[in-house]
Amino acid sequence: MAGPALKRLSGLLVAWLMLATSPAPAQPEVFGRWQPQPRRCALEQQGASPLSCHGFQLDQRNAEVVRLILQAEGAGRGEQVQLTLVGSLVEGSEPMRCRSGSCTLRKPMQVQLVSLSLARFDGRGLAQTLPSTWPVQGQCHVEPALLSCQASSRPLSRFESTASWSVNAELD
Repeated sequence: MAGPALKRLSGLLVAWLMLATSPAPAQPEVFGRWQPQPRRCALEQQGASPLSCHGFQLDQRNAEVVRLILQAEGAGRGEQVQLTLVGSLVEGSEPMRCRSGSCTLRKPMQVQLVSLSLARFDGRGLAQTLPSTWPVQGQCHVEPALLSCQASSRPLSRFESTASWSVNAELD
């Protein structure tokens, strides 16, 4: 009787050792990039003509911080404009699912914006000016097929005026 019991105990011991020494399951990544192609995209700055966007990416830095980058045709010949919005996920929004630096947006996401940066490039891709950056108030609502953002600059002194931007896009 000791033989079968010993074999069973030995088998259990081997199984336990295999479990104890096997690597832990991989934790889901919380950083990466989602880069859908915009089908229709308009970037508007208060007091200026709307610009047509041709590129969009959403970078997730960690489970709470995201950066939205939009590329648009500028007003001048060959000019490119890059608008960057940075913010944090609103409570209740879930981060994207990421793997190997590539992310998928499965549920709508609300982002509370804190800063906006605007840079202009010539037809060769060379920066025309240093990027302008403002602290902002606003939100972005991101869905797998839609993007909507509203942002207003916060004046740093009583001598500065506010400016506002909006982005509306249909995404593939």
